Amino acid sequence: MEGLASRLNPAKLAIRIQYWNAKKDCTQIMSSYICAMKGYDMARREVDTTREPGILVRWKLQRMLCTVSLLPRSSRPNRISLEAAVVVHTMCGGNFLRFALTLSFLGLGVGRGERSEPAEERAVITLLQQKLVLSQMHSQSPEERLHDAEPMSWLHFPKAGSSFINAMIHLPGVCPGMDNRTLGHDLLGDCWLTKWKAAVCPNACDPAAFVCPEHPFYEKHPTISNYSAQRGKLMAMFRDPDQRILSGYHDDDNNLAAIDYADYLEEDLRIQNCTYFGSDVPKRNLLDFAESWKGGMAYQIVTEHPVTQTLHPNRPSTTRDQAEEAARRVREGFAFVGISEEWDLSICLFHKMFGGVCEASNFVDTRPSSDGKSADSDYDTSVLMGWHDDLDELVYEAALSVFRKSLISFNVSHETCQECYRHAGFEV
Repeated sequence: MEGLASRLNPAKLAIRIQYWNAKKDCTQIMSSYICAMKGYDMARREVDTTREPGILVRWKLQRMLCTVSLLPRSSRPNRISLEAAVVVHTMCGGNFLRFALTLSFLGLGVGRGERSEPAEERAVITLLQQKLVLSQMHSQSPEERLHDAEPMSWLHFPKAGSSFINAMIHLPGVCPGMDNRTLGHDLLGDCWLTKWKAAVCPNACDPAAFVCPEHPFYEKHPTISNYSAQRGKLMAMFRDPDQRILSGYHDDDNNLAAIDYADYLEEDLRIQNCTYFGSDVPKRNLLDFAESWKGGMAYQIVTEHPVTQTLHPNRPSTTRDQAEEAARRVREGFAFVGISEEWDLSICLFHKMFGGVCEASNFVDTRPSSDGKSADSDYDTSVLMGWHDDLDELVYEAALSVFRKSLISFNVSHETCQECYRHAGFEV
């Protein structure tokens, strides 16, 4: 501690240590923290409703300010909202080194006063969004992070973004046989995903870096194969459940809603030869189709031994317990979580985390729905007449939470991603 102290501003350090030593009563401070948690429950609900990372940060700041406000006035430091929360963490079993380095990294001054000025609060929010990097994972280099995530497993949800595969296979050393080649229709023709899994992946990719699907190659959307082995190595793009279902229904090229789609899936020869698209076959009723897709993301996350294909209209239904387990796995077992509706930021985040360069192919929608829609434009959900996929909503909310935290921790925004966008040949 003395070595670290000698490298910090002596005046600031003296104030911090004085404040730290004066407040060693964990019971008092933790009770203040509990009060803060309860007092800003409304702000937390606002976060859940709006899904805006900025509001989440403001909620955290308000919680910290509440903690400070309950301390004796004589001990209340000005501009200490962030530091107070870190002090609470430190005094009650946290790590002093992390605490001190965080304060030094953020460079916040400390004065005396009853409250922070609004401008100062905004400055703290900005600093928190841009520089709050505390976990061990975030101290790793992209190369180290990639190594820990290998061999990577891509969990591909229907209508959530096939293009993501190009970002994964173009990471350094992952699929040497695909260098300077964009996976898609232009390269492999119709049913390019099927051909990729059957013939290209095993020959182009390093098995120590990327897991080629183990299920039958004609299964376009495999479930996980072994969560215990894949935990911490899974990667996926997640999409709003109702939007994903509507996108599937309106995919006229593949006609996933065709009334005879189950028959097609059960005829292996047609699947393997990729001879059926059914564009002229009538569609099923929308709500019947939606119900058969309900909980689809959760199904892929928790099912290790599927008895049908993922897109089979009569696949086993997903239970709420399974959906909750899937949400837990998203929070704890994925190396990367992206959001289809935030594709550009997701790709930028991916490269911030794992290295490699942003390429135009990472941002191209290789399989848009036939009406030209992709995940950045919404379908009108009123056609569902109040029906909602409440099971996959649990999974999606977990994914959003992980994604927002990653944006903040890795300092990812459209402003900080401009270099990535320019390298890919466009600006946002």
